[in-house]
Amino acid sequence: MECERADIAAARQVWKRSRQPRIRRQPGRLVLVDETSVTTKMTRLRGRSLKEQWLKAMAPFGHWGTQTFIAALPYDGLTVP
Repeated sequence: MECERADIAAARQVWKRSRQPRIRRQPGRLVLVDETSVTTKMTRLRGRSLKEQWLKAMAPFGHWGTQTFIAALPYDGLTVP
């Protein structure tokens, strides 16, 4: 596994010794970034039908898109671009 490699283990120790204490002293500098998205297809991917019968359903045809939302989460609230 990658987490068992010697260079990764050494980097983890450096993180624990030097970076974590600084973050605890200055939590305002830590910002988590998250990305989420939603698609405009609005079409179900699965359905149910009676045994040995095909499931027939309508699906919209068109130009589907995806909306992506990226947010930053500092210690005191939510920040959006």
